[in-house]
Amino acid sequence: MRQLRKAHFDLFRLLNEHFLFLTRKQVALILTLSANPTIKWLLWLVSEHYLERRYRASSFSDFQTPLYYLGPKAWRMLGNPPESYKPYRAGIEQWSGVQLEHQLAVYDVILKFLLEAGVRRIVQSQDRFWHESLSFEVIPDAWIEYAGGQAFLEIDRATESRQVVMQKLEKYIRFNESGLHKILLPGTTFRVLFITTSEEWIEALEQLTRSDDVWFATMEEFLKEPLDHQHWFALKGFYALQIAPKEEVQELR
Repeated sequence: MRQLRKAHFDLFRLLNEHFLFLTRKQVALILTLSANPTIKWLLWLVSEHYLERRYRASSFSDFQTPLYYLGPKAWRMLGNPPESYKPYRAGIEQWSGVQLEHQLAVYDVILKFLLEAGVRRIVQSQDRFWHESLSFEVIPDAWIEYAGGQAFLEIDRATESRQVVMQKLEKYIRFNESGLHKILLPGTTFRVLFITTSEEWIEALEQLTRSDDVWFATMEEFLKEPLDHQHWFALKGFYALQIAPKEEVQELR
């Protein structure tokens, strides 16, 4: 008979606090398992209503892949009001298309920070913090404070024009130069981590910024290498994040 393990509670907590939904691959990273054991655990967790799943269209027109989110049993276990589960589930079902794929890319980045660095605070784009601040012209994909520093996260899938990206980067720079960054996020360092699709696109984007505080990397390089790898392109050179390692997640056996 299967029983919940510590890694399952870690998964539930992360879904409750930081992620609306996760792919099987993302869940496998949290559970520290390969594909087949992850599939078996997910089937059991869904059958027991700890998790639920919805589907999204994949690159194949006749194939759909699952996304996993909290089921009613885990929802109550975490102390959430039972009556709030239906609105939570309905909100997840509303995500679709490009919006959903972009959010999953944001989750890839946030999850890497959570698993490899001592994360202290994450403020995502949907948080009221940004909408209540009239001083900020652009809403980031996320702002993260980790053991080693702080940064705005911008996840770019190369779907916006150079002009749109230039305007976005300029708003970040003005926000810092005006002193508003120190007011909104006192005691923190200003940095924008711009993660995109290719080095060719990065070369083009580097021409659009006048600040060495905007760092660029490809998603492939970011996910492949350790967080403190020197893979960030910037105006004046190449940089690495200073990272204090997170305690290793206990392996699920």
